[in-house]
Amino acid sequence: MLAKLFTSSFYRPLAYLKHTFGICVVCSLLSGCDNSNTGQSDDVINGTPTAEQLAALEANTTLSSGFGIPRADGTFSNSLATIFKGSHKDQAGNGYALELGQKDNAFSARVGLFKGTTGGDLPTSGTATMRGTYQVAEVGKTQGEDIEYGEPVVTSGSLMLRADFEYGTLQGSDEVLTIDGTFSDSFLHGSAYFNAHEADLSGKVGEDRAVGVFHGTDDTSAFAGGFLVAR
Repeated sequence: MLAKLFTSSFYRPLAYLKHTFGICVVCSLLSGCDNSNTGQSDDVINGTPTAEQLAALEANTTLSSGFGIPRADGTFSNSLATIFKGSHKDQAGNGYALELGQKDNAFSARVGLFKGTTGGDLPTSGTATMRGTYQVAEVGKTQGEDIEYGEPVVTSGSLMLRADFEYGTLQGSDEVLTIDGTFSDSFLHGSAYFNAHEADLSGKVGEDRAVGVFHGTDDTSAFAGGFLVAR
């Protein structure tokens, strides 16, 4: 089962741009800024931007993603100001956190395993089928008529992966997420594909479970995600 959520948590709509960017930032994106004319409101985006204003914002948008170590509250030291955060843990505390950030027209996506996360002992032979869930958060430019500029979108679903302990592979997919990983000494590496966009993959694998995190950018968004599957 696949679910997509247009989250309102920490979400700053387009009307908020007039406060986020300010007069000088917005007009520098469009046609330059005259600090002496601060009494004029023509340079401020009020409400929904025009098509020309939005095109200028998106042309100057920067997107970044990366791994990190989450703090206890699920945020990251290398993230921009939080606009969304999420996490998932099992009863033993194994799990991951992810965060989306924004500063003006820059967006970031960060993800990482909680300290102490483990997959259990690592067998040297045999296979295992593991089932669980995943979550992916993305943010960035406008996407069609459904996703506004700077709107966080969260996709979650169920996932089944197959671990081959002899050959050190972890693989599987659902409708939008594919995992193609390899592991050695319990450390997971490889690639994830979210909506066919490649992402760097990291995590832990053992006989009990696999916990993975991934991140990437495409033409329109920065995204970060994680999964926890168990036997």
